Amino acid sequence: MIAPDTDAQVLFVGYNAAYLRAIEGRVGRGSIVVIEEPDIIRKRELHNAPAGLDCLDQIVPASYQQSAEALDLAVELAAARPVAAVVPGLEYAVPAAAALAAKLGLPGATEPAAQALRDKGRLREVTAAGGVRNPRWREVHGPADILAFAGDGPVVVKPANRQASVGVQLLDSVDAAAAAQAWARTSAAAEYEQVPDRPLDWRFLVEERLYGPEYSVEALVQRGEIIFGNVTAKTVIAGPYPVELGHLLPAPLGADTQIAFETAMRALVVTLGFQTGILHAEWILTESGPTLVECAGRCPGDYLIDLIDLAYDTRIRVTLIDLLADRPVVLPQSSQRTSAIRFLAAAPGTVTEIAGVDTAAALSGVRAVEVDVRVGQEVRPWASSWDRAGHVIATGPDAAATQQRVLDADAAIRITTG
Repeated sequence: MIAPDTDAQVLFVGYNAAYLRAIEGRVGRGSIVVIEEPDIIRKRELHNAPAGLDCLDQIVPASYQQSAEALDLAVELAAARPVAAVVPGLEYAVPAAAALAAKLGLPGATEPAAQALRDKGRLREVTAAGGVRNPRWREVHGPADILAFAGDGPVVVKPANRQASVGVQLLDSVDAAAAAQAWARTSAAAEYEQVPDRPLDWRFLVEERLYGPEYSVEALVQRGEIIFGNVTAKTVIAGPYPVELGHLLPAPLGADTQIAFETAMRALVVTLGFQTGILHAEWILTESGPTLVECAGRCPGDYLIDLIDLAYDTRIRVTLIDLLADRPVVLPQSSQRTSAIRFLAAAPGTVTEIAGVDTAAALSGVRAVEVDVRVGQEVRPWASSWDRAGHVIATGPDAAATQQRVLDADAAIRITTG
């Protein structure tokens, strides 16, 4: 943890409000400097963000998404004030953060690993060569490529380098019309507040569709060795858009399955050449064993870090800064309890009433209730993580009890639309 009187700064590439709020009071006053895209600063109205956080010194504008501009800026910042660590605050910041850490001689993912983590095609190539189980896949440039790969399906069509399930589609069968519709929807996927206005290079894949329960593995890695790991059980909505509906951790697994995930995760770290940081790898447990869906080199979203902290009594975000600053860390090897999240849904339409929030919050084991929509707001069908209406979080002594608690809290909340 950064001492309050230190002159060192921690550079975050990408503004992550949840991360900064979580470390407020646990790192030095004014110790954080954020590098963010000028367009995103404008769109998200971040000009006055430092005034609300003691830990945040400033937000400095510079391009980092598919750009090297931030490297020169970071060198200037380091010349003015020592840099203790470089943290990827967001998914699109992973390559820039790794390059910046390497340039400053600080621990990080390594640039080749970061590039693979930000491109699912490259990730497939690198990890398959290292013995990690992957689905069949190919890059696509239009509907004809999807149709040629799929035959009559089933397949997954997805962007290679976006985030949050944006543009991902599950197809049960494929004909010319379905391929054209899938290409149109995937290639037109957009994230207004998450990307700059300048043109960016988006690539697209089609993959063999896998069947089986879905899991993620969250791991802290130091000098190529996994020093903390957790397996999360995922629930995904039915239909063409695989948006997560809930998470439960640590996942209740048999010994053989637990070992299979640990083995797969070690192989992933080795084949990527990943050195220091955090990984969030998503897997489908097929009949052949864990098969890689994708992997991120930053703190996962969906409140998974909060769930880990609740289950293991950790403070993962602070620990990650310490790892990236090359400080010793101590981490538990087993959980104290289980934790779960359920995302709130509402029928498409205009919200007319929200009820049951206080009832849900008063239930046993409920740790958080948050509704992200308001009366009068339009609710859309779920096509990505950005479309969910809020969440509830609960803890309990075991997986069954925790799952029941979070479902009871979810059921208590009513979001009426018309």
